[in-house]
This record gives sequence, C-alpha cells and structure tokens, in this order.
Amino acid sequence: MAYDVFLVSAIEDRDMAKLVARRLRSLKFKVWFDQKQTDNTFDAKDARNAGNSRHMLVMWSEHAVKSDWVRAAASIGHSRSGMLAQVSLDKTIPYEPFKSDKRFSIEGMTSRKTPEGFYKMIEELAQRDGRSDLREWMNFGSKDEEAREDWLAAHPDDPLAIDAQKKREKAMGIKPAPAAETASAAALAKASVKSQPSSSSSASRPVSPAVPAGSDPLGMGWGTIAAVAAAVFAMFFLSWIFRSQTITAPAHAGAPGVGNAYVLQEACPAGQVPASLMKVLEPGPIINDTEEPEPDN
Repeated sequence: MAYDVFLVSAIEDRDMAKLVARRLRSLKFKVWFDQKQTDNTFDAKDARNAGNSRHMLVMWSEHAVKSDWVRAAASIGHSRSGMLAQVSLDKTIPYEPFKSDKRFSIEGMTSRKTPEGFYKMIEELAQRDGRSDLREWMNFGSKDEEAREDWLAAHPDDPLAIDAQKKREKAMGIKPAPAAETASAAALAKASVKSQPSSSSSASRPVSPAVPAGSDPLGMGWGTIAAVAAAVFAMFFLSWIFRSQTITAPAHAGAPGVGNAYVLQEACPAGQVPASLMKVLEPGPIINDTEEPEPDN
C-alpha cells in the first residue's frame, strides 16, 4: 500500500484535518491528505489514491455531511472490509450506513489538547496494523528521553523505532543499505558491462607468455600423450602390413598356379588386365541350349 491512512474531510474543516494529519505523521503513519483541494469532485486520481491506502479516516461534521466529495470517498471506504475509521468533529450524526458504524469524538481537539477519542482512534488504527503501546508513546514528555529509548528498544519493528535507527545511522555517517530492487538492478548492470568486450580492453590486455619447453600446455599428462602416440603408430603399422600381403584368387582350369591359388605377381597399370590372366578370361565354345541335344549313338 502507498499510504497507511487516506484522510477525508470537508474543505471547511481543513485546519482540523491538518492537525490530525500532523499527529498521525508524528506517529509514522503515511497519510494522504489534499491540502489544496478546491472542489467537491471525487475524480479518478482520488479513487486511485484511496485504493492504494490501507485505511480511510473520515472526519464527520456539519460540513462533511453536505460534501459530495466526503460522501463519495466514505462510500469507497465502507465498501472495503476493515478499511473505514470515523471521527466526529461536532454533534452531527452522519446518514446511513455510516451512522451505525463506530465513531470517535475528537470535538475540542487543539495542538495542546488531545481528547480521549483521538487516543482510541489511534489505538484502533494501530491494532489493525499490528502496532501497540502508541498511547504510551504519545504521553512521553520532552524530558522523557530514557523512557523513549526503552520504548524503542521494546518495539524494534515499529515504524518509530525504524525511523529512530535511520536517524542515528545518518548522524554517524553510515549510509543506508540500498533497496533490494536497486541492488539487484545495479548487480545486473555491472555484470552486463563486464560481459561486453571492448576494443580498448583487448588492446591493453597483456600477451600470454610462451609455453616453456617440456611443459604440458593442454594438461593431458605425458602418460596420455604416449598412449595416443602408440595407438597412432600401431594403426599405421597395421595398415602397411595389410597392404603388403599377397592377393590370391581361386584357381581356374589351365591357369598356372601354386596349389589351389593363382598368384598375382605382375604389376599392372590401373584399368588393365595382366597378360597372365588373359588365358583364364578367354571365352570358351558357345553352346546352343535352345535346341534339344542329339541322342548318343
């Protein structure tokens, strides 16, 4: 939520509204209050600010019940459960449904006088926000410094204690930690700048020194290198052995050979048949198998 309290009052009650807003802000409530309001038109901007507020405090008076702006704002506060809070500046009773809701009287309130109704209204808002003991804080005098410090120590998560801590750090010169979104954006921007190559940085980058003799630049280990070299040598040796073996072909009738193999010992150019094979490849007599053979005598 952008605001803790959306303050609603008639233009004629502006001075009292300023006093209430100042008291709320002294307790570290974030208050929306339009001090420059000149008309009674409840526009889209007013509706948006009301929607961005946790609570709505309506100040009823004889002027407020006649204001279209107050009625429109109060209707929005009443439509949301747990949002509306009401105070009365005089004896005027608002119309329904606001007449039936709880109201705290702050009639006669001044900068020096705080009525009981104001304390109760503050306790109501504090209870909704999970805060406590604000009445005790409001009763501290200017000389109750020790009591204030004890109160802040007992309520470290209260906005009053957080604000006091920030003031102490500022007085000591301690810079506040960046917000989570800001820190994340800064980290991403820094990483992006580092990842982009620049010509100037590459030009000024020192040249890596030469690898000294006898070192292992790839980090493979001499045992691995020796194994790879042995495997390559074995492949070449086996290739030479297979290429040097005698090529044999099945023996043919009438072809010279040793045993059952015909030995090709003649080298011949590519695409030519050796002369020693020509006899093997000579065609035999043509047999006409389309006619029946003559019977033997």
